[in-house]
Amino acid sequence: MFYILESTLIISDVMKRSKSALALIGLLFIILLTPYAAVAAPSVYTVLVDDNFGFKKVRVEPIDPAFKYDNLTLMINPGDSVKWMNYIYDPSGIAYKNNVPITIVSVQNLWDNQSGYLRNFGRSFNYTFDRPGSYEVYMKEFPKVRHQTIIVAQLETPVATTLPPTPTETQTPAPTASVTQTPQAATPGFDLWYILLAFIVVAILVVLIYSFKKK
Repeated sequence: MFYILESTLIISDVMKRSKSALALIGLLFIILLTPYAAVAAPSVYTVLVDDNFGFKKVRVEPIDPAFKYDNLTLMINPGDSVKWMNYIYDPSGIAYKNNVPITIVSVQNLWDNQSGYLRNFGRSFNYTFDRPGSYEVYMKEFPKVRHQTIIVAQLETPVATTLPPTPTETQTPAPTASVTQTPQAATPGFDLWYILLAFIVVAILVVLIYSFKKK
């Protein structure tokens, strides 16, 4: 215990003279904690809906260079969200054109028409798809515009395979002579102090090497 306390005091004294050593130790902890990094957040797909192009314009956040959107079919994962935005507007600035309402209707009745009602330009409605499957949406006010298909991928789950039991031959055991074993000495347990002492020694060596290089 005395050696551990003395080593700790040495590290503290060296760190006071070199702030860079503390940063080096911090980098070591960051490397050790890297496997526990947070999982990326689900994606959000924004569909810009209008009376001319329908559901043809889609943006994804965060940006994914590999994202593809073909044939009005949106491929997503469970937990992803889709946001439909009323994008009917007139570049010339005519007021009535910017107040055309649309209603995003779910063929599978995932939401009611009141929730999907987008009164004017810029209004949006979003829905999070948690269950795998194929879903379809359309605009109530423009029934001739092609519908949009949303396919939520299946979650891959490992399938456990049970092997059939193999037949074994029953043999008559032959008489064996009894052997008296001498009990072995108990193996010393895994001491946590050894880990702490080893870490302190490594830290001292890192700090000293860095200090010598800095001089």
